[in-house]
Amino acid sequence: MAKTSAPAQATETRERIIAAATELIPRFTLAKVTMEDIARTTGIARQTVYKHFRNKDELIAELIVQELRAKHAPLMSKYLRRKPTAQRFAELFLDQLNVGMSFALVDPVLDPSVGPRMAELIFGVDAVLETLGQVWAPILDKYDEAGLLQPGRDRASIVRWITYQQFWLVTHPDVLAKNEQELDDYVEHYIVAGIVRSPQDA
Repeated sequence: MAKTSAPAQATETRERIIAAATELIPRFTLAKVTMEDIARTTGIARQTVYKHFRNKDELIAELIVQELRAKHAPLMSKYLRRKPTAQRFAELFLDQLNVGMSFALVDPVLDPSVGPRMAELIFGVDAVLETLGQVWAPILDKYDEAGLLQPGRDRASIVRWITYQQFWLVTHPDVLAKNEQELDDYVEHYIVAGIVRSPQDA
């Protein structure tokens, strides 16, 4: 039987660690799960776990990055096939919000003691911000080419603004909008309007 190559073995080990974290965190909460728990669940030596991820924050950031690539990027591809309009941008925002609500870490994020730390990871980790930028780039390019982006808006700032709004709506779902109609109005008038111009303004 052929031996598994070292790079392939390292990739497999990393995937096992990520799979264990994805399973354990929703069951025992983000605050309580430790790297030792993950090592014990996988049967991987604790030192090996730390070779792949220096700490729990780095592991959680990787979970976020994988979620963005696996679920948000395909959603963007679907909208790339549609004519760019302010209404479709709002629909994309809401569809992306719904995808985000299904993320395994959402319930732990709703814990008041965890939310601020998650915000730090999303907005303070380069890998997460870079992935968010990559996910949004094709859509922003398309709207820019159509002349629909508001002038003078920095791309990185747009992505941070969208992400901040979505994070707030995930962690405080009833604060900004009490029902679906209020959410639609908030997204259209206070989020999308600052990013995308209406046809008469374009």
